[in-house]
Amino acid sequence: MSKKSFLPALLFGAMLAFAPGCGDADPCKDVECGTNGTCFEGTCVCDVGYEAGVSGQCDTESRVKFYGNYNATETCTPGGTGTFSSAISSGSDITRINISNFADSGLNVAATVEESSITIPSQSLNINGTAATVVGTGSISGTTVTLNYTVSGGFNFTCSATLIK
Repeated sequence: MSKKSFLPALLFGAMLAFAPGCGDADPCKDVECGTNGTCFEGTCVCDVGYEAGVSGQCDTESRVKFYGNYNATETCTPGGTGTFSSAISSGSDITRINISNFADSGLNVAATVEESSITIPSQSLNINGTAATVVGTGSISGTTVTLNYTVSGGFNFTCSATLIK
């Protein structure tokens, strides 16, 4: 066989080997992910800050499930146990929330949300004229938010708080 006739046969064989078969269907053909998501292999992958809602589309802000008024029980070392009211509301962008009356201090703390997890990035607080830094993590399960955080600087303690709607 000459080189001229061998090359087209080789190219045709390569196209057949790597081309999808006639029966292969696009797994994303009938999948609607909305404006906040993209279909990948038949499944919606939601943009940061969104998750699949009841419709299956990426139309629900992840942070919305955290919103509301809470009764909090907190245990700190040193310090003991206390109860207070707090609220969680929207923050400055799609991934942020505000926690009011944080640690019964009357102050607000900003946090970020990813699906069911909370991150309280390091931030400065002025508690009754004393500078302090807070950092922590948390999660939500149903109507209960659990927070674990430390306060350092003018005050030094580690706390766990359970907030129930």
